[in-house]
Amino acid sequence: MELTAQTARAGDVSTNPNIDAGPEADRRELTVRDAMSDDVVTATADSTIFWAARTMSENHVSCLLIPGASGVAGILTEKDVLKSVAEPGVDFRRLKVADRMSSPVEVTPATVSVIKAGKVMETMNIKRLPVVEDGELLGLVTQTDITRALVSLSPLRSISDIMSPNVATVPAEATVAEAAQRMSDKGISCVVAMHRRDVAGILTEKDLLKRVVALHKDPAQTRVADVMSFPIMSVPPTDSVITTTRKMDQMRLHRLVVAEGNEVCGIVTQTDLMRVIRKELDRLESQRCRLIALLQGAGQDPGTL
Repeated sequence: MELTAQTARAGDVSTNPNIDAGPEADRRELTVRDAMSDDVVTATADSTIFWAARTMSENHVSCLLIPGASGVAGILTEKDVLKSVAEPGVDFRRLKVADRMSSPVEVTPATVSVIKAGKVMETMNIKRLPVVEDGELLGLVTQTDITRALVSLSPLRSISDIMSPNVATVPAEATVAEAAQRMSDKGISCVVAMHRRDVAGILTEKDLLKRVVALHKDPAQTRVADVMSFPIMSVPPTDSVITTTRKMDQMRLHRLVVAEGNEVCGIVTQTDLMRVIRKELDRLESQRCRLIALLQGAGQDPGTL
């Protein structure tokens, strides 16, 4: 088995230059406005899931926003579409966005810090926050955007310390419906496809959306091997967090398999990265506050600490 670079899959990635401020920047001043993308793709509640999947695929985004009187009435994500794939006999041309979208939607103002936005995402177990002010939709900030903003401020340990060692697998010959059901049951966004004892590829929510729903294929009659991504992109467990994050950013991937030689050690996702980076930044901030308190207690000026 050879684990090599996967063809890049486009995703909802913004390229705001303010994020590249460097480690000397004041992380408390880095806001959602600095990280968000103002180029959002919308749908109506009456749109079909088939149309929505095609639109997401063509625009290379992982969600659609449904505008409303207060800015956003709902959001449809790849995971919402995954639930439809896992259900038998679903007609994507008849199923409406209103039947699958999440509503009400957690939103954020543009002035919130990226640290706070990351905490909201982690607490709410979501990967996207529409940016709304005064009832107007300004843009969207994603887990990708927040992770990029945070990692630009704090390089961390090796990827083996934060990866998930338990990798969900399915046979490459399994049906897409079976794989989707496994993903839905476990609340995960991908499974690794195996051929005998070797890694054959990876099946993600985006693969299901672009190669099954958007092409109106029957999940119960489509094999994982026919729609999975391969060969997969992998990183060694010794890679640093910042190196891995940059690889994911460059390849526009939301997850990477961690492998040593031909052996799969685990998988790392943007959720893992954002959680660990945010905690590390919080730890550094606590250290800084304690140091300031000690200096002030000793009658010294903490300066720019």
